[in-house]
Amino acid sequence: MTYSETLAKNADRDGFIIGWRMKYGFEAGKMADKVMTYGAAKKLAAELNAKDPKKTYWPELAMERAGHG
Repeated sequence: MTYSETLAKNADRDGFIIGWRMKYGFEAGKMADKVMTYGAAKKLAAELNAKDPKKTYWPELAMERAGHG
């Protein structure tokens, strides 16, 4: 996999998890128990952002899927 391929974010690309952090504080984490497509992860992150105003959520490429773990 090339560097540019790891940056491509097609909705049907598999291997994404949800990352999160507290908006006011230093706590952060990953919801690595469920690997999904970028489109599904983006949708779930938007839903979680709407439900929990104290945290921010985003889709993140699972490092073992990117060849880094």
